[in-house]
Amino acid sequence: MNHDLTFYGTGAAQGIPDPFCSCRICQNAREKGGHEVRSRSMLRISEEMCIDLGPDTVCQAMRFGDLTQLRHVLVTHMHLDHFSYGVMEVRRLSREGGDWPLHYYLADKAYEAVKMFMEDSFVKKFTGKMLQEGTVEFHRLEYGQTSVISGTEVTPLRGNHDGQIGENSANYLLKLPNGKKLYYGLDTGWYLDETLDALRGAGLDYLVSECTFGLKPEREGVVPKHLHATACERLFKVLAEQGTITENTHIYLSHISHSTSTGAELEEWLKTREFPYPVTLAYDGMQIK
Repeated sequence: MNHDLTFYGTGAAQGIPDPFCSCRICQNAREKGGHEVRSRSMLRISEEMCIDLGPDTVCQAMRFGDLTQLRHVLVTHMHLDHFSYGVMEVRRLSREGGDWPLHYYLADKAYEAVKMFMEDSFVKKFTGKMLQEGTVEFHRLEYGQTSVISGTEVTPLRGNHDGQIGENSANYLLKLPNGKKLYYGLDTGWYLDETLDALRGAGLDYLVSECTFGLKPEREGVVPKHLHATACERLFKVLAEQGTITENTHIYLSHISHSTSTGAELEEWLKTREFPYPVTLAYDGMQIK
């Protein structure tokens, strides 16, 4: 099976349903199942590359396809719903598989987490084994600088969101081997000026945008460290005006939390808008065609 551009997870930090939560959104997901159930966010770019490997990776791979050919992981930031040390240990414990390391790419300050792995008494022993045995390798990326990874041009841009060790999140501008351009803008509030400038005139084919807080009315006039539906609508207008997106850009909403709205309610809201470009609410297992 081809796993290119497949959403392995489209939820925010808690997933939906949050196992400890009895709000109406979580209860609805338990009752309805299907697309209302969301694991933590991950996008499989190709057989060899993905963005983020979080705590739901094992179950995601069971549902949507194994990771036996995975070689490269682009890390957005160190929040624990996007990065899981335990997944590296799962990779180390695999009995048969590729004889290559799993390459992790961390932007700017997030790379300092590698030092943390080597110094923390709890994980130091296992990290040393992983590096010695060639299970994993860590690479530093710089914001605004392009690297070619697995035939894909990868440019991390600075997100408006702080990670686990105080780093800015990395949002990724990708030029795929087929020439298509994709921007993965998860875990960011209103885009920073430098990020908007870097995306000016990009003419994206695909935009994966967060819509973390959904239809939360009290956030109507606020630009938080995450986006909500109204902020997304305003942001898309700005991106269209500066040529980042066009009528041919397909936008997918992801990183959905249980804050305000069910998936069905968010889809109904989308039907009331007159976007000049297609906007789709992504779900776990959806593939971008």
